[in-house]
Amino acid sequence: MARWASLIDRRKAEHPVLLIDTGGFSNPVLSKEADLEDDYFFEAMRLMRYDAAGIGPGEVRFGRARLLERASSARLDLLTANVRDRRSGNLLGKPWKIAHVGGRRTLFGRSGGVRVGLFAVTLPLFIHEIDPVVSEYYEVLDPRMAALEAVSALRGKDCDIIIGISYQGWTKSVALATEVPGIDVVVNGRRSHVSAHGERHGGALVVDTGNSLFSLTEISAVWRDGEPVVRVNEAGGEAREMPARRDLRELNERYEAEQRARRLEQVRGQ
Repeated sequence: MARWASLIDRRKAEHPVLLIDTGGFSNPVLSKEADLEDDYFFEAMRLMRYDAAGIGPGEVRFGRARLLERASSARLDLLTANVRDRRSGNLLGKPWKIAHVGGRRTLFGRSGGVRVGLFAVTLPLFIHEIDPVVSEYYEVLDPRMAALEAVSALRGKDCDIIIGISYQGWTKSVALATEVPGIDVVVNGRRSHVSAHGERHGGALVVDTGNSLFSLTEISAVWRDGEPVVRVNEAGGEAREMPARRDLRELNERYEAEQRARRLEQVRGQ
């Protein structure tokens, strides 16, 4: 992530950037090692200033209270339009978000820039297959219906572009683009391609984000005749050539040192 962060900083110096994660970043395995990994990952997201993230199976398994606490400490907006907590009746995250990208703040509000509408859905199967007990605590609504509602709300807020985060797999993400009008970009989080990949389906560009260890997906948008022209680019190779950003490098070093210390403690306790 330290090299990824350096490239993202370079891009931010060139033009406005919106940084999102499709979900599935939390470890679905419950263990002390997984907790440690998640702690450091959330801190890395805070340092990189992520704008939003979808909720996938790993985040649901993480547990509502801990998930919301970690997201709050990372100043991260979690999005889900279709995962609902049965106990409270509330969605596990925000149903949608409007991000103001570019422009400048004035005494009378924001001037210029674009309004980006974001929402996220996940496939019910991916949530329920984690553990049979999950269905006792969470209800997963129909992704298509949830997306229709989110897009309707965002269009009513005069968004310039709408991005749907779809943790459903490639085939279902393509179906979302063709069945739900009004989406400009569908970003598939359950990856089916090795590197960043984009295809036009319906009125939307469907993007696959590739292997999370090697791929950094870059989606660019320019406006022509009042409409967004969207393209996708694989930036992982460029990121790997960047110097590691110092704060992220030091964070990783602390994580590795704590890992070694815990392993040594376990060996001594045996």
